[in-house]
Amino acid sequence: MKKIIVIQTAFPGDVILATPVFEALKDMAPGCFLAAVIRPESYPLLKDNPHIDDILIYNKYGNERGLKGIIRISRLIRDYDWAVIIQRYLRSALIAYLAGIKRRTGFGSSGFRFLYTEKKPYHENRHEVLRCLDLTGVAEAGKYRPRIFIMDKARKKTDKLLSDSGIRNSFAVVAPGSVWATKRYPHFAELIDLVKEEFGLEVILLGGADDIEVSKSVVNNSRHKPFDLTGKTDLLVSAGIISRSRITFTNDSAPAHMAAAVETPVVAIFGPTIPEFGFSPYSEKTRVVDNGKLYCRPCSRHGSKKCPQRHFRCMMDLLPEKVIKAARPLIA
Repeated sequence: MKKIIVIQTAFPGDVILATPVFEALKDMAPGCFLAAVIRPESYPLLKDNPHIDDILIYNKYGNERGLKGIIRISRLIRDYDWAVIIQRYLRSALIAYLAGIKRRTGFGSSGFRFLYTEKKPYHENRHEVLRCLDLTGVAEAGKYRPRIFIMDKARKKTDKLLSDSGIRNSFAVVAPGSVWATKRYPHFAELIDLVKEEFGLEVILLGGADDIEVSKSVVNNSRHKPFDLTGKTDLLVSAGIISRSRITFTNDSAPAHMAAAVETPVVAIFGPTIPEFGFSPYSEKTRVVDNGKLYCRPCSRHGSKKCPQRHFRCMMDLLPEKVIKAARPLIA
């Protein structure tokens, strides 16, 4: 039996964008044993994926920081035949190399491409989903899209949380957090009020434990108080809640890709980054809203802690009314 390992230890949003790779590989190599190496926080997103036979957790920012963690993971995958290495960083390349996997496929733009046996072009102007699929060599990349599989157990947990929180009517989801401060839209409180007044929808706030303070600020500044479930769900239950919503409003962050992966309409707000980097939600039910071609955009590929120009116009000048306008056709 052919054994294939996919290595993607980036943020959860990046893992979601890589999910088509698993389906494509299963189609290309029927009967293969297919596994993933990911960080622990991404595990809920893949645990019910029927295309994945095993998941190996690599806590590279926790107790497996450094060479010891790399060696442990590499020992676990020594009997694999092919490694598909999505990240372009040293750790991911070393894991496959030290494991002695004979076929190691990665992007030719990586500074560590000498550790690969097979190099694929990294097209800057191509969507990340298609770039990931380029690594597999699949002929019909357009037939695959990101997907999160939510099975009965997670569905029941989602429904119970909504019921226990008193949420019984149609609702929208707002995800105000981001690892990068400059990616956080500062007008979510005003946006929530407009969502309630124009669309008649209640609003649920979602996010991780690191987003609790951000969500508290949004609640405090909203006239129409949202239901705050920040920090009360794992990523799979969050995806379940998003799948139940009419529409999701989010920054350029993981919840945008979660919404696309469960086929919920999503308005993604881009500030310091631009969709041309290839990381917009991969769905026809998506609208991207930004503040146009400011002289300083994009200021970075991933966002930053502070605006380099100190005015933060990419977000401050982006009015909630523009976001609502983008949402109207999706709601309709």
